[in-house]
Amino acid sequence: MNVLVLMSDHHRFDALGCLGNPLAHTPNLDRLAEMSVRFDQCYTQSPVCSPARHSLATGKYVHAHGVFTNNAMPYPGMYTIAHAVQPLNYRRFHLGHMHWKDPDVDNGYEPEITQQMWRETMPEDMLARYDWENEGVLRRSSGGPSPRSREQYWGYHVATESIRQIEEAVSKGEKFLSWTSFTEPHPPFYPPKEIYEKIDQSKIELPEQAPADAPLPHSDILRKRKEWAHLTPVELRQVIAGYYGMIELVDGYCGMVLDALDRLGIRDETIVIWTADHGDQMWEHEMFLKFNMREASAHVPLLISDPRIRSGVRDELVEHIDLFPTICDLIGADVPNSVHGRSLKPLLDGEPAPDDWRDAVFSQIGDTQMVRTETEKLNVYQGEAGEYFDLAEDPKEFYNRIEDTRYQERIGVLFERVKAWESAYDRDDGQG
Repeated sequence: MNVLVLMSDHHRFDALGCLGNPLAHTPNLDRLAEMSVRFDQCYTQSPVCSPARHSLATGKYVHAHGVFTNNAMPYPGMYTIAHAVQPLNYRRFHLGHMHWKDPDVDNGYEPEITQQMWRETMPEDMLARYDWENEGVLRRSSGGPSPRSREQYWGYHVATESIRQIEEAVSKGEKFLSWTSFTEPHPPFYPPKEIYEKIDQSKIELPEQAPADAPLPHSDILRKRKEWAHLTPVELRQVIAGYYGMIELVDGYCGMVLDALDRLGIRDETIVIWTADHGDQMWEHEMFLKFNMREASAHVPLLISDPRIRSGVRDELVEHIDLFPTICDLIGADVPNSVHGRSLKPLLDGEPAPDDWRDAVFSQIGDTQMVRTETEKLNVYQGEAGEYFDLAEDPKEFYNRIEDTRYQERIGVLFERVKAWESAYDRDDGQG
């Protein structure tokens, strides 16, 4: 089987039309969902780009591969899913927003299709517009219509180059792993004008915020909120409209690649996986972007479509590190000892979860860590338990119970789990 991994960036777990989101126009991803096993409780290993993507590539937790933040470098000896499939003579394509940090490291893939290659195809006036949209403050706290056409975004270049590489492999009778990673809907939230103007901003309902009796959130959250405290309700809706315009844009790019599989007659020979590196707050908890452990940032979508497997929905806790061993399991590649994840194949086959299936997921950014069970979440800041949420009673994470005497025993148990997790999956160079 071929393997096509489609990725979006900043794509919220609920930003799909098939989940009933009225703002999400995603006909192509909805069609893929109909042919997929949808995992409704998937979590990223880090709510920020590069750490999350290195975990996907290596099947390792963040503190084991070393990319703690977007600026950190991986530990030596990085072994990726591309290395794992190489003995099976797969072509190994990677393009788009891969976010590799060390250009000299052997990542196992063939030469990358980069953003610079896209920039070289764009007219100067469109690059100037993109660079304006992408300025720091503007891209993080505004949204609006862009004069750029659908063909003048990086995602279009990624889609067309992905199709070209797949066509080349098919013409030569070669199997392939294509990791096709779109930057959209990552900010700037400036979709083409004709997409942006379709969204009726008067019908955008701003997210519910914490009740007056809720404790103040952790100081880290209070600090992050300041970036958007000046925005008016009109401006908030402009940002949200821009985001969902970018959702429609990336759905179209995914559709281009999926349609190519049908045109080439290889859909029945291709496993398709779609996910996102992390979500986006979209004004939940008075924030945008990610960089925190709230559900909107850490909870991610995951679809796996294998023509040999019936579609369905699973609600077990799964993690991004599970994709590496799952791909290996589905195509018959060996899983290296360095991988921390578990194959999802039993769940894909419609079987009950194994008795020893995980009861918690973990995520990390820098020195902030999260452990989440079905009903609880503990966030650890700089080695100290900082937030505890009883998700069964408080699914929107409004009430931090870290000081509540009723929960001290559970807080202690989860804190020890974080320390045990950190020790159990320590740095492990190479294949292990």
